[in-house]
Amino acid sequence: MIATFLILASVTFIAMMSPGPDMMMVIKYGSTKNHRSAITCIAGICCGVSVHVTLSILGLAAIIAASAKLFAAMKLIGAGYLIYIGIKSFLSSGGLALDKSNNLKANKRNTPFRDGLLCNVLNPKVTMFILAVFTQIIEPTTPVFEKIIYGAFIAIQAFVVWNIFVLFIRTKPVLVLLNKFQVAIDRTVGVALVGFGVALALDK
Repeated sequence: MIATFLILASVTFIAMMSPGPDMMMVIKYGSTKNHRSAITCIAGICCGVSVHVTLSILGLAAIIAASAKLFAAMKLIGAGYLIYIGIKSFLSSGGLALDKSNNLKANKRNTPFRDGLLCNVLNPKVTMFILAVFTQIIEPTTPVFEKIIYGAFIAIQAFVVWNIFVLFIRTKPVLVLLNKFQVAIDRTVGVALVGFGVALALDK
């Protein structure tokens, strides 16, 4: 079991550190003055991971992967949402860099939890990654209880790693640089998210 955990941790970490929609969302909210938004966004991402894990344990992920129409529909919905939040980010004017007195208002308007959740849960590539993990790393004969433990481990690792990532980008030198170029960051993240959305929609 320890060997499985080590392999699982390594594979998941590499996947997380590969530039993708989740990383863009973490950078988007992690680079603002509202640290709570970053944590809330990460919580949303981890809930999305939990959904994918649950689908894999129940075998629904395999059904989605086997159904061309269902998988295509999921891709288009996910692509549409990525493009939507990408355009929102591109058109923003650095307004996410708010002080603490505006935290509640900012959270209500920008809904970081929803963005993190939907960005992850609507990404079929995450579905396929989790499914691959459960079919290649974890044995088919593994008891459901152990699969749940492995799934919980993936979600917890995501929460820890993304929070460490946020702490890094919120160190004083990096944060000063990020806040100085907040508008440029919003534009870059927006273009990246739209690009991921378009690539997802066109992916065969």
